[in-house]
Amino acid sequence: MKYIWIPLILFYGLCKGIREALKKKAMEKCSVMEVLFFYTFFAFLLTIPFAIGQDIFGISIKYHLAIFLKAFMIFIGWICAMNAMKRLPLSIYCVLDMSRMLFSIVLSIILLGETLGLFQGIGMVFVLVGVTIVNLKKDKKSGQTTTYKAIPLVVISCLLNAFSAIIDKYTLSTETGKWFFGDELLNDAQMQFWYMLYLSSLYGLFILARFLIKKEKINVKRCLKCPWIYMLSILFMLADKAMFIANSNPNSKVVTLTVLQQVSVIVSILLGKILYKEKHILYRICCAILIVVGIVFSVI
Repeated sequence: MKYIWIPLILFYGLCKGIREALKKKAMEKCSVMEVLFFYTFFAFLLTIPFAIGQDIFGISIKYHLAIFLKAFMIFIGWICAMNAMKRLPLSIYCVLDMSRMLFSIVLSIILLGETLGLFQGIGMVFVLVGVTIVNLKKDKKSGQTTTYKAIPLVVISCLLNAFSAIIDKYTLSTETGKWFFGDELLNDAQMQFWYMLYLSSLYGLFILARFLIKKEKINVKRCLKCPWIYMLSILFMLADKAMFIANSNPNSKVVTLTVLQQVSVIVSILLGKILYKEKHILYRICCAILIVVGIVFSVI
């Protein structure tokens, strides 16, 4: 059981890779906000059976604040990510998304006291090179204007996701005497229930605000008929359950967790070829491998 977090986080990466590919499918039928709201709300409903008997109402206001902060970061981060994904080929988006590892390393050093050695520095260079060259191979059939405009959205998403990962590891830690939280502990079921409730509520309130201000409506019937949204919900619920359990394991570290999650990139690139007939796949896989090499150096 000491290393059970490793297959759990690999499972998370597999689900994440499939989920990234299916998001583009869902956005072919529904808007960004429709997809975000319905798939997070359905995922929340799926967490309810797991929350039974887990004392979900027994956590302090301090943990509620931390979970809400995480949900708000993901709320903003996913809006940026989905809009970037809509403008970028899936294979490019997924490789750029790997840059969150850099943010995770820096934040884990600053906030969690982890150290950065020579190999970690070399690894960061590999990642930076891989992320830089992935966009050099241009598709002659499509302009690059929208691609470059989408890159800052990916960066914002990566930064917010890295902060979220830090919150996960710290709040789910089984250590006692934690700053701000004291001896009170949080389990994965409590985290998942409140996180998904807050996240789906934020998207719901955002949609309501857009309706009141701009009279923008959502097509509920169209969303309920979209099979991709249901698949996204199941993958979201299962992946986050695995990730929260892995974070609660005292042997896991933020940087290592981030490394193992990168299996999602290869999955997404391959699905980009299968589902969307994207070009230059071998080139982008090479870029992803370059980044993975850097990531391996980072955890030596």
